[in-house]
Amino acid sequence: MSRPEPLQPIRPQYTEVARRAGLQGTVIVEAVIDEKGRAIDVRILRGLAMGLDRAAVEAIERCPFRPAMMAGRPVKVYFNLTVNFTIQR
Repeated sequence: MSRPEPLQPIRPQYTEVARRAGLQGTVIVEAVIDEKGRAIDVRILRGLAMGLDRAAVEAIERCPFRPAMMAGRPVKVYFNLTVNFTIQR
């Protein structure tokens, strides 16, 4: 069985309030990647304040994935992802 893979970088939008506060860290989410490579049923396992957890979910929901494959067929799987928030100076 192959794992799903993002087809483009996952780039969440930093919220302005989090940027001003200097908040950095990692959001961990669980998502179901369906047979068409869509992230559905995304839920936060470990979040960050100031809207960064929601920004991570929205970025994952926008990102297309190569679906997981089993025996040559795309399959729906649960998949954990991390989204890192780092302020670029």
